[in-house]
Amino acid sequence: MGQRRAYLHVGLDDGSGDVLAGALGDHEHALLDLRVRRPHDTAATFRAVLDVLGTHAEWGFDADEVDGAWDDLVRRARKGRDTIVLSEPVLAGAAADRAKAVVDSLDGFDVHAVVTARPPEPWARSGGPARDLTEVLPRWADAVGAADRVHVLLGDPDATWRSLGRVAGFGTTSLRIGPPTSMPVRAVDPSLAAAWREVLGSSSYDVVGDPDSLSDGPLPADLLDATARALADARHEVERLRHRTTDLEARLGKVERKRRKLKRRLAELG
Repeated sequence: MGQRRAYLHVGLDDGSGDVLAGALGDHEHALLDLRVRRPHDTAATFRAVLDVLGTHAEWGFDADEVDGAWDDLVRRARKGRDTIVLSEPVLAGAAADRAKAVVDSLDGFDVHAVVTARPPEPWARSGGPARDLTEVLPRWADAVGAADRVHVLLGDPDATWRSLGRVAGFGTTSLRIGPPTSMPVRAVDPSLAAAWREVLGSSSYDVVGDPDSLSDGPLPADLLDATARALADARHEVERLRHRTTDLEARLGKVERKRRKLKRRLAELG
């Protein structure tokens, strides 16, 4: 028997892959029947990634809230014989040494990186290393050991979910992600779109989808640049707060379950 495979959906951190984490959770039990498993739920996966990347502080977490979370995720991943699929777009911004540490911690697995992308908005170039395909792809190709172990999924959310299934070896015909989704109209940076198409065409990345789709959208207006940058910053802050809220809700749920259990035990003793 060959090595078990682990597919790490690492971004881009632009909202293009948000649907994948949700779909993996929604279809968790059906995927188990297909021998595909996510090692932890979304909130715990996020804490684990902050742990391994060392970025907990910028997301509003204390060190003791994430300490050991990545090791716990890896222990869970090693159980059984299923293919592992993990989705956390924050990984797109991982520094080269941190990306390598993620892959090295999964020794014994055949590790592949999955990158989702849609047409680049004007602020993608200035939005940091998590939003520019030309930076993310070589960094993760180096981490996993070869460009053809990086799978680039292009298209709308429905297409990327189907593509993930083809790449990771599971069918999605009966695993729907809800009503058909339409992508909002986006201003596109034409020079960045051209750079992305060039990097996809000049290397052996496994590209699923049409690179020409990266150019779809109206040309950006210079007038919008400042607003675009402000919106990018605001979106990052909203995302940070969303993750924090999800984590706190998950913890509150655990506390509430423990409280009810203790209450039942006290009632039985009384």
